[in-house]
Amino acid sequence: MLVIPLLSSCGGKDGPLTVGIAETCREGSVSVGRTYIDAVVRGGHTPLVIPDSPTATSLLAKVDLLLLIGGDDIEPGRYGEEPLPECGETEPERDRFESALLDEAVRLGKPVFGICRGLQMINVHFGGTLYQDIPTQYESALEHKCGGPRITEIVHTVGLAPGSRLKAVLGVDSLGVNSSHHQAVKDLAPGFRVSATAPDGIIEGIESSTLPVAGVQFHPERLDSAAFNLLFTRILSLCRP
Repeated sequence: MLVIPLLSSCGGKDGPLTVGIAETCREGSVSVGRTYIDAVVRGGHTPLVIPDSPTATSLLAKVDLLLLIGGDDIEPGRYGEEPLPECGETEPERDRFESALLDEAVRLGKPVFGICRGLQMINVHFGGTLYQDIPTQYESALEHKCGGPRITEIVHTVGLAPGSRLKAVLGVDSLGVNSSHHQAVKDLAPGFRVSATAPDGIIEGIESSTLPVAGVQFHPERLDSAAFNLLFTRILSLCRP
């Protein structure tokens, strides 16, 4: 059961936040994966689900940070491409909802953090493109789409970019992560920089140089560890330039 929280006013500093999590827009339900809720709570914050409804704008105005989470593929038409045969199921209504939330977050100056599809949506929204299918479009790629029993295991490492906020927050040069995606950033959105990269060169983290917006391609919410709990505890610092 989700309890509606007292709203925080952290004034831009790390501390207890109200984190608005955009719903998955599944027909007939309002849902968010339990692992995202649990990770936000482990980070010391209060989750608030933002549904695709007329209340979305007013709820966004009340939270401290917007979190965009994982899911199916983004419609390729949003970045000027026709879908390849290997492109998976898309979620056009969710694309529309999350794009509108991003516009409103920018207008309000709200920080935004994206995970997996959330990072991809951020990149596309701000003018970047995606590999529609890593195995067929990226030579010598690692296996990035794990599943089954590996969904809570470390599946590869990422290197954290010197000078990135991600490296500053976590204080390490590299990190073992869980990764489950067949799409990835191809052309980075203008005004963004890479914060993490897999050994094969696939981008696993991005952050804006001017806006309070960042994201990771891997899944920190799946691994209950000191490093990833710190990531959620200091999620605001990951976003703010």
